[in-house]
Amino acid sequence: MLLYLNMTSQVRLGNVLLDNISGFEVNENILEMSNTAKITIPKNYGKLAGKTILEQFKVGDKVTIDAGYNGELGRDFTGYVREIGTDLPLVIECDDETYPLRQTNYIKSYKNATLKQVLTDIIPPSITFECPAVTLGKLQIDNASAFVVLQDLIQKYGLYSRLHDGHLRVGLAYDFGGASKQYNYYLNDPEHGNVKKNNLKYKRKEDYKIRFKAIAISPNGKKTTVTVGSKETDANERTLNFAGPMTEVQLRERALAVMSKTVFDGYTGDITGFGRPAVHAGDSLVIHNADNSEMAGNYLIEKVDITYNDSDGYSRKSTLGYKI
Repeated sequence: MLLYLNMTSQVRLGNVLLDNISGFEVNENILEMSNTAKITIPKNYGKLAGKTILEQFKVGDKVTIDAGYNGELGRDFTGYVREIGTDLPLVIECDDETYPLRQTNYIKSYKNATLKQVLTDIIPPSITFECPAVTLGKLQIDNASAFVVLQDLIQKYGLYSRLHDGHLRVGLAYDFGGASKQYNYYLNDPEHGNVKKNNLKYKRKEDYKIRFKAIAISPNGKKTTVTVGSKETDANERTLNFAGPMTEVQLRERALAVMSKTVFDGYTGDITGFGRPAVHAGDSLVIHNADNSEMAGNYLIEKVDITYNDSDGYSRKSTLGYKI
């Protein structure tokens, strides 16, 4: 059982390797541009090679966080130092692989841009990318970093980006549902016992009060809008942006496809497991219920919050997305 295993971790900041830290937090979300991490170093951390810890690394240095049990470590984060705190204990704020994209700056103008053309112009050659064939139309980049441009693509066109291991994927939010790995959590099952706690609710399709306002923006700036879902006044309305052009029929099909993934019979909420298995945002999670096998289901993991500290242990809280 994981309850009886000893937590171990290893953090590299630049050229410094730390085996004794107070804790760390990692936040992953497939609907956010980047993952972040916060590392806490104890007050009493001694000198290394005759230098204080603050003399060993600087903003912009590479960061890796590895953790596990009984010395068997796995990678939980790769990124760069964004900010170094001044108080004790020492807190280090980190950004993931998108950090170099924040350091760029571009001034560009397009009369009829394609997504591929824009990405070719702003993404460093060291990073490979894939994207759908989308025409963005007139586009102006005015003293903006590649990171800001990618954020604008989310706001204006619903085109999300994920950078992992030097490869950038750009697409619609629900294109990221091709889960790379699948894991199993067991509810009400002492034999397997790999769930710490859960905040899950089982909902039926008819329990949802939600509607989607879908907007398609054509290259000439014209907007096409359709609304699908609940017509009740107290329904939760969400906006979906798509790069056009699209007819109302095509846009309605897209909106209904998103709604079918959002409105389902199954669990919503979050579930917390141990530090291992190493579930990540974008993976899928099969939830088994020993008390009711019919409630079992496979879900996209939309968000993962990893925590590691002496008081709460080593945990991964997974927020469920849609049912796969």
